[in-house]
Amino acid sequence: MKKSILIICRNHLAKAPRFMMEVNALKDYYNLIAAGESYDASTSDFEFVSLIKEFLAFHYGYPTFFKKIISFGLHIYFKFPFAKRSYSYEVTVKHNFKTLKKKQFDLIIVHHFKDIPLAVKLADLKKVNIIFNAHEYYPLEFDDSEEWVKNTQPTYLHIAKTYLNKVSICFCVGQIIADKYKKEFGLHSVVIPNAKPFYDLQPTLLKESEKIKIIHHGGAEKSRKIELTIEMMQYLGQGYQLDLILIPGSEEYIEEIKEKAKPYSNIRFLEPVPLYDIPTFLNTYDIGLFLLPPTNYNYANALPNKFFEFVQARLAIAIAPSPEMALLTQKYDLGVVAPDFTPQALANKIKELTVEKIMYHKNQCHKHAKELSSGVYQDLIKKTVDELV
Repeated sequence: MKKSILIICRNHLAKAPRFMMEVNALKDYYNLIAAGESYDASTSDFEFVSLIKEFLAFHYGYPTFFKKIISFGLHIYFKFPFAKRSYSYEVTVKHNFKTLKKKQFDLIIVHHFKDIPLAVKLADLKKVNIIFNAHEYYPLEFDDSEEWVKNTQPTYLHIAKTYLNKVSICFCVGQIIADKYKKEFGLHSVVIPNAKPFYDLQPTLLKESEKIKIIHHGGAEKSRKIELTIEMMQYLGQGYQLDLILIPGSEEYIEEIKEKAKPYSNIRFLEPVPLYDIPTFLNTYDIGLFLLPPTNYNYANALPNKFFEFVQARLAIAIAPSPEMALLTQKYDLGVVAPDFTPQALANKIKELTVEKIMYHKNQCHKHAKELSSGVYQDLIKKTVDELV
């Protein structure tokens, strides 16, 4: 009889790459129970269990004036301190615990930091091990934000100090962050980067007479400073075309970016494409670009989905000197790494790329596409799970 694994993940499950990597690694060997807030009802790879959100926390992102009015109203209406962040969180944990304790499972994989106390409570009840799938280093998640440091970091530090010693092992997004968890909290990790499935594509040929097509795609968040990517185009000129696919984080920020791009005739904005179509769509481009300044700890040590999507799309890669991305780019000779995080420095490295060099780096991605695909890491996920159930 198959053993069962509970996976707690808050993302929309069909759009959560790290969750789907686990599902693909384990679905043939274990019964999977996925606990989350939303999912694609067409899948039969797992049993879905609906969790509630931190249900009286919907207003925490509102401007302070409105937040205080709503909190006061909730406080009066319920005659309890429900509107306080800590109380709402505790009620949510208790509710989701009651839901999940009815299920039978032999291991827990938990994805989001605030769900670790829930996972520990369930693991103590069921006498099972816990794997924490760390998408980033949460105690410093947005350490560039004063509001986050004031309101959220104390909670995350409490969770880390109180509960991480109950976690058996961590699936960590990169080696630097894995080392940080080990140093600060004694948490051992298996490095599982955000690799993508293998795509059977060929590098698209670039001709001398053609514009060099550059693509950047990802979340539109102010801390990513996408305006630096816009600025870079002034140093490249009309021989280059930059297309931007921005996933809405802040619509206001997207409008700011579009306004900054207006003087440039060689910048376009395209609509997002479905998650699993991204490498195929990118395949028509020449260079995958990511200029990510180290505005916070996790950005400084990022190894994001888009890096592996560039590899599967068979693009030459152009990046700033983010250490995790730079290590792989240089190890496999996938493209160029700027000496610093300025737009001009990255533009200068791109200008060094002749047509022949671009095709060389595209072919290097092609050569190493299987080695850098998620299949390798799915085997590591299964091996780790087998040892813990």
